[in-house]
Amino acid sequence: MMKQYKMKRLRYFWVLQLLFLCPVLSAQGQMEGLVDIQMVDPTIQVDLMYATDDNFVGENMYGDLTRAFMLPHLAEKLKAVQAQIKKDLGEDYALLICDAARPLSVQRRMYEAVKGTKNQVYVASPANGGGRHNYGAAVDLTIINVRTGERLDMGSPVDHFGITSHTDNESELLEKGLITREAYNNRSYLTRLMNAQGLRNIRKEWWHFEERITIKEVRKRYRLIP
Repeated sequence: MMKQYKMKRLRYFWVLQLLFLCPVLSAQGQMEGLVDIQMVDPTIQVDLMYATDDNFVGENMYGDLTRAFMLPHLAEKLKAVQAQIKKDLGEDYALLICDAARPLSVQRRMYEAVKGTKNQVYVASPANGGGRHNYGAAVDLTIINVRTGERLDMGSPVDHFGITSHTDNESELLEKGLITREAYNNRSYLTRLMNAQGLRNIRKEWWHFEERITIKEVRKRYRLIP
């Protein structure tokens, strides 16, 4: 009798374990062909903003997906940037990945949250195959001091919708006092390192970097994450 009771408890334990793991395994299963950045370089830090409620939507969009997946060659480029940061700034500093591969299902929810508002321009439409994040072909990042946990001043937080996040008028932002000289220099430094690896940022988000190819080419070359 006691043996049967123990066996039932053991089966119950494993059922709970499987239920807990299913969302994680499901999310990871969608990332076929992509790599976990921390498997490429474990010194690169990860804190996915859409895996928390600290983002423009105000809710956890990723569930149990907390690892940063991306195309393998993009990960190798970030590894090279990380090495340069360590060389320039010291071992206390590292890249911090705030977003990487993003399922199209999440993109739809994000777009609906801003559709018809002034912030719609900051979120790629899920129509016609979505945006670069939906292929693991883009990354949102900054630089962090891993010892103190403080991010370098970039003039605005990651995911901020506003002019201080824009990259096409940074000299003007500095002249008007909207960003500090330190923030201006930090942005220039990050952009210079990423550009050296063939990655560019976009006009409205200093933290977003991507390959220098068209979205049409991205959709042709890479697999969409559903």
